[in-house]
Amino acid sequence: MPTGFFDFDLPLERPKWYIYLLYTACGAVLAGVLNFLVNITGLVNEPSFNEAATGLLNASDHIAVLIVLYCIATPFIEELLFRYFIFNLLLKYTKRAALSVVVCAALFGLYHITPVQMAYGFIMGLVITYAYYRHRVLTIPFLMHAAANAVALAFSFL
Repeated sequence: MPTGFFDFDLPLERPKWYIYLLYTACGAVLAGVLNFLVNITGLVNEPSFNEAATGLLNASDHIAVLIVLYCIATPFIEELLFRYFIFNLLLKYTKRAALSVVVCAALFGLYHITPVQMAYGFIMGLVITYAYYRHRVLTIPFLMHAAANAVALAFSFL
């Protein structure tokens, strides 16, 4: 039977419930550490970083809208694009997991445009992509990404 462009070999077995919780906490803690480092190094005062942060807050005056946009819609769309499509295509055609993880993370970092967010996105992308590779369940990177964005959103209000 011929395989199509988007035919990926995904496992049938789902991780235990605590694996989801562990990775979600990992996403939140890593985002907290990265946000803390950005703040103490003064990178938070970089014009490009400030523009991105204020642009996010200008999306709406309502916290509920920001949460839906930043913690649900954005992670859902980005995880479909970067982990499900890009990573799986890289892995399918290169057959090299480490290379696929790094390239996917680099593309995720580049997607975030500003230098500070590129570095942040690359580091988060490495961890999130590895988690996806390890378990091949899209819910895990979505939860990690949502938790990381929730922490970043909380930091933007501080």
